Amino acid sequence: MTMAAATTVASAAATALYKYTYTLGRSLYVPITSRCNSIPLPVTRGPGFILPQSVATSLLHVRNDEVPNYNVGSGYWNNWLVKNVSEEEVEEEEMMVGDGRVEVPPYNLPLVNSLYEFHYGDIPRHLQRRREIFGSVIPNTTDDDDENPKQVLDDRLQPSIESLVNEVTTRLRNQVVSEENYSQVVIAGEGEPTLRMDALLAVARSVKSFNKQQHRAANKHAPTSKHSKDASSSSPPPPISVRVVTNGLCYGIPNLGYSPYNSERDGVLVPMHRHVILRDMIEAGVSRLSVALNTANRHEYDVLMEPTCHTGGGGGGNNHFSDDDAGQARGSGSGSRSSSAGAESPLFLPGVAHDIVCEFIMETAKLGMDVEITGIDRPDIDKVEMERLARLLLSVRPRKEQKRRMIRWRRYFD
Repeated sequence: MTMAAATTVASAAATALYKYTYTLGRSLYVPITSRCNSIPLPVTRGPGFILPQSVATSLLHVRNDEVPNYNVGSGYWNNWLVKNVSEEEVEEEEMMVGDGRVEVPPYNLPLVNSLYEFHYGDIPRHLQRRREIFGSVIPNTTDDDDENPKQVLDDRLQPSIESLVNEVTTRLRNQVVSEENYSQVVIAGEGEPTLRMDALLAVARSVKSFNKQQHRAANKHAPTSKHSKDASSSSPPPPISVRVVTNGLCYGIPNLGYSPYNSERDGVLVPMHRHVILRDMIEAGVSRLSVALNTANRHEYDVLMEPTCHTGGGGGGNNHFSDDDAGQARGSGSGSRSSSAGAESPLFLPGVAHDIVCEFIMETAKLGMDVEITGIDRPDIDKVEMERLARLLLSVRPRKEQKRRMIRWRRYFD
């Protein structure tokens, strides 16, 4: 059997075994939501952007499970246009040898500004909801202290946090057998991961716990003498890093969740404590961020990304997917601000969404996180101005990080 054929068989087997996660090279990708508060990042790559079939399958599993009344239909599953693309035509990290590449069904879910319900003007009702959520926690078996495990929150969204964590930990434990040797876990997908912060933190903590277990196991079997011939072979494996791919609109999400780790804020993100969520990410093991800035112009950003973030005033509404929204999704070609769920809608201030992304980038850089600014190489984007803005935003990084490249440009597919 040739190497390409073997890879194809392994990819098919992994697709059958794992429902939500997928691999690209040595990276394990974990999509935790299909909902988004702006135009989804895969959509910004252009109408000709295609994905490995196994990746598209995982993304659609998330989409179908998250939105009960939404179904792409068997026609999409059976009639995907498979394209043969050479390795030179795609980015290295997106190439999977032996895996057909397909056009993903159109993203037609309404855009939202929050996934967790928050009752504006009714704090007692909000806190009661939070107590109800805390009453239905599930055990976190991946915690460091096996005798007194912490709790992973069941946020009542799908895919469940438990299923995501279990799939990630299973893949990590099986990587030795499959010889995949992951170098990083990437929390990314069709939707915006920071909308589901409880799931994001739970997945990151599961990777952090796995790294600690591997380190302890290596030290346990290490030779007693440092001069032993087997000392090098028993050294701990390099830790698996956690990277989050985001649109950077985290500070515009009115409610980031009900996690017990956010209890100081009662599950509500208020402006004076926005920086705390970055420290939550660092504590959970997130060390790298890829933030899509996409343009240096504030108002051009509104046109390109159609952000629905909460930029001041107004109500958040209930952004859970309803039967009416399912009908809209099936009948429309793409999401828009006007189709977001809920009777109330947040006050959207033009240009402020771009400011939120810039502030988010600067604060991640200040905290010493490995932040990467990304942009789409489109002909209508002023790359010089964007490079200049990126240099300004990242100038607050620690001095030792100053020589890193400013922007990673991604190809636009016509």
